[in-house]
Amino acid sequence: MQTYLAHAEGSVSSSIVIDGIELPASPDAIIPILKDIHDDLDHEERPYGFISKFVVIRPSKHPMYDLNYLFFQLVPGNPVSFDYSGSCGHSILAAIQVAMKWGWLPSASPGLRVRVFVENVGDSLVCEVDHAVRSGMNCTAHFIADDGTSLASLLPSGALTNRLATPFGDYEASIVSSGNPYVFVQAADLGIQSEGELFETGGDTLDRLNAIRRSAAQLLGWNPDGVFPKVAAIASYEPDTISFRAISIPTWHPTIALTGAACIGAAAAIEGTVVQRLIGSASAAGYRLRVSTKGGSTYISTATTGGKLTDYLLYSSISEKNVRLLGALPFKKGATYEWELQRKVYA
Repeated sequence: MQTYLAHAEGSVSSSIVIDGIELPASPDAIIPILKDIHDDLDHEERPYGFISKFVVIRPSKHPMYDLNYLFFQLVPGNPVSFDYSGSCGHSILAAIQVAMKWGWLPSASPGLRVRVFVENVGDSLVCEVDHAVRSGMNCTAHFIADDGTSLASLLPSGALTNRLATPFGDYEASIVSSGNPYVFVQAADLGIQSEGELFETGGDTLDRLNAIRRSAAQLLGWNPDGVFPKVAAIASYEPDTISFRAISIPTWHPTIALTGAACIGAAAAIEGTVVQRLIGSASAAGYRLRVSTKGGSTYISTATTGGKLTDYLLYSSISEKNVRLLGALPFKKGATYEWELQRKVYA
């Protein structure tokens, strides 16, 4: 069984990419193998930091796709657990780069498009290569909505906003699901009045956002101790710009997840959401939104048929994403490699 490590710039973690050709189809049957791999990693040296993203890929049998992708988010604990109810855009790009190295896909070259089916959530992503080097690429990620994806269907609670009760008080938030489900709450409601304050706020705000996320999960009937929905504090201090800070379990995300970018782009299109109210007229059938984070800026282009709940989402695109290969997994001395019993034997 082949494994490799790759990293997409902006991700909170590098991604372990695993050849799933001979693995079980069931995610629950794969999790024990992931736990064995995690147990064999060198957690003391951590040459690539803490690795929390595990990806299983297979060549797609569907004529519309090149790869099938299945994502697992490691949830810290003793023992660790894995959540596969969502996806990770950065890990999709990392998986594509590894599939190229394994010869499953053509080598990266400008204009090449790779189509990925995300098994976790049934989404489609197209990676368009803009620039390529020997060990990596610069690309644009296109999140393609299924035909007939109404803006109303992106609201898992069925409402544009919800009042979420927490031990810290009640907060108005919009719960939107596109790419991944996110809870968006205005930074001002958390007592934050500037972008600098948003980017430097600490534990108290982290606790409040976690409480808001748990309340949203309970409202949706989801596990409040799981990874999803994710949560972000947002504000707008400049025209057509959202200042953004999100949590990536268990702490702050350094920038913005690709799925978070797709989600906030979609949320900005829906008239009446917390996001759309912040940017106002910037929301249109086709628009470009700048998202400012502590780690830099990201630009999202989103296309819809309009801003009403009866309108449709077409796609969201995020450009200037850099991906690089890192190498073999950092295993510790004395690793058992029991998971390798699943590996494929090549002639």
